[in-house]
Amino acid sequence: MQGLFFDAPLIGVLELLHVSRKTGVLTADAELPFFLDFQDGQITNGGIVDWQGLDAIYAAPLLPEQGSFSFRVQDVSGEVLAPYGKITADWARYSDDWSQMCAVIGSPSALFRGDLPLFDDAEGRSVRAAAQSAQLPLFEVAERVVAGIRSGRLFPMDRSAWYALKLRHQLGSGRGGRVAAALNGEKTMGDLLAEGFTVAELRDYLIFEIRAGLRFPGCGWVLRDLVWEKQHAARP
Repeated sequence: MQGLFFDAPLIGVLELLHVSRKTGVLTADAELPFFLDFQDGQITNGGIVDWQGLDAIYAAPLLPEQGSFSFRVQDVSGEVLAPYGKITADWARYSDDWSQMCAVIGSPSALFRGDLPLFDDAEGRSVRAAAQSAQLPLFEVAERVVAGIRSGRLFPMDRSAWYALKLRHQLGSGRGGRVAAALNGEKTMGDLLAEGFTVAELRDYLIFEIRAGLRFPGCGWVLRDLVWEKQHAARP
């Protein structure tokens, strides 16, 4: 089964797979690509590249307006993450709330500092790092950060966790240009910013390369956050 989201909204595809008790993998090829594993109509896994689990599923777009999907029948492993109805209900709520929160924080990669626990050291901390350190759901920590910003207890540091990435441009990639020429595996993205590259240049390069197949530990959450940042940077 395959089609376009313009003709078949994702939520309708999910319902069909659930009601017909399908087993296999649903792949969404949209601005933010993601996948879902189904076992007898229930969701057993899903995510964005290597970022997997409920946090990742809830961060994926539930209503992609463009792109395509395909479902491949195959064996999948893993336990059911939660009842199908709960996942889709929570996903719908989180999808709306994530958009509103990222309008405030930019993305979970952004670093913040203030007098709230987990963010009270001199170097600050990203929402993702704080969630991982406290072993809390990413969404819950993001909510706390938004509240901290609005109460004046947290302040943005104008840096993102992905600035620390060290990558080497993959030969044969479809995208070249001066960003590719500068990536030698030794310099961080922050180093390139200091040399005069813009955030938009580096963001567009990374989005393109990850979508084209670039893989490194954490590439899934990096892609998710870059797309969020790009969407909100484009809004007035």
